[in-house]
Amino acid sequence: MLRRVLICLAFATWCFLDTWVEYAEGSVDYFARFDPVRTVVIPILWIEVVIALGMWGLWELARAKRLDAPILHFVFLAACLAPAGIFSVALLRVLPFASTAWIRHPLFWPVTLALAVVPLAFICRRPRTGSRLAGGILLCSWPVLALVLIQAVRGSLLFPSLSYADGPLAAPLEGPAARVRVVWIIFDELSQTITFEGRPPGLELPNFDRLKRVSFYASAAESPANATTISMPSLIVGKRVLEAIPRGPGELRVRTEASAAESTVDWQSLPNVFDASRQLGYNTAVVGWALPYGRILNRSLTKCYWTAGYLLAGAEEPSHPPPLLAAMADRLRLQFAALPLAGHLPGNFPGVYHRQQKIERFSWLCDRAAEMVSDPTIGLVLIHLPVPHPPAIYSRSAGVLTANGRIGYLDSVALADRTLGSLRQNLEQSGLWDRTALLVSADHGWRTSIWRGDAEWTNAEESASHQDTSGVPFLLKLPGQVSGMQYARRFNTILTRELILGILSGNIDSPGALTNAISGAETH
Repeated sequence: MLRRVLICLAFATWCFLDTWVEYAEGSVDYFARFDPVRTVVIPILWIEVVIALGMWGLWELARAKRLDAPILHFVFLAACLAPAGIFSVALLRVLPFASTAWIRHPLFWPVTLALAVVPLAFICRRPRTGSRLAGGILLCSWPVLALVLIQAVRGSLLFPSLSYADGPLAAPLEGPAARVRVVWIIFDELSQTITFEGRPPGLELPNFDRLKRVSFYASAAESPANATTISMPSLIVGKRVLEAIPRGPGELRVRTEASAAESTVDWQSLPNVFDASRQLGYNTAVVGWALPYGRILNRSLTKCYWTAGYLLAGAEEPSHPPPLLAAMADRLRLQFAALPLAGHLPGNFPGVYHRQQKIERFSWLCDRAAEMVSDPTIGLVLIHLPVPHPPAIYSRSAGVLTANGRIGYLDSVALADRTLGSLRQNLEQSGLWDRTALLVSADHGWRTSIWRGDAEWTNAEESASHQDTSGVPFLLKLPGQVSGMQYARRFNTILTRELILGILSGNIDSPGALTNAISGAETH
């Protein structure tokens, strides 16, 4: 009986191996909005118990009835496709991205299916032997499973639930409303080339064009890094971050150019643009995604709203934790969608859950952003939004947010434009447009090498991607500015911190002063 119970438990555990591998990696806790034990692990453990008990009960019933028909062995072997598929997903998770390029080759699945003919023929001829072999493999896999589970607990699941709560915010500064304000908008993965210089035909961006006509427009700006986890700390601190290592829900160890070769410091310990703004007498705020702003920068902020990004398969978390039964149903749906080739089944699109969650989070962030840009007591607000970062959630042909259809990066750029127009309208309606500096940029450009070949990659994206898309836009409309100016020299947007402080301190009050500040910083 113990042998049968262990086989059933191993089967159930393998069905969620991608989850345990993800937590064993040890960085999920930093990016999670909620305690993963409550939102992910407990629902999965309940599902595993139900699966194991169900399998064991059916097995005992078959033994009691002395049933040994080949169909029962076929059913068991067919069921083993689920843990085998999840094993392949987990394996790909731990392999370097470059080493898995062959999987995206058009011949991969035909070759794989051809190689599967021999074992399938063996199973058809001797199903009892095949099922016993599968059971033996499951039983002998327990040492591997035990190591993965132990490392998952040690790597991500030992932090107390309170570790995922936001820290206390800074006390609001008393006094009159800010006479000069900065609204700093970061559109995640927005490409300068796609937005302006090499815009594909048919992509209309009226709000970006309208802002460009009255702004300092840099046509050759570069981001500090090609990843949000490095680029955003660099922009906020104003120093180039070379490496970022998550250490628990509330700590990011960073290594900067100014630090020793192997030395890392806690991001929280570095003075940032919000600290300096508060020293100048301004209240500060963040509305953002992907990074735990409320746990890392809370001491520097008067207000903070943030959502998590979309975690990798197996560790996805909901926008709002549902009741246990609903959470269990969601986990089952996610695991089914994660199976290889499941996306080719009619009515099963693996990315739809991701898109639905992103629509919820994006809509919530936009509401909070509208609130912050219209608040005259906030002197500096950073708005970091998850567009046009894939997956797409907007159809520019229909003009609506949607989780369905062949939509892509160009649709997401159109959504960024629509969002910019909405935030500008909030500024104008609140009477704050003329005394607000509006800075629009991105944390990095469009990383086509990452997304090309993805299941959601479209023909329009392929056509638009054959150009350098790594640059980022940089539009800065100063308070009272009514005419545009183009700046063609190359510079890194890591200067953003000093530019913002120059505006808030009154040292940068014209496009000419802005040009001098950038040129002067680049020569040092």
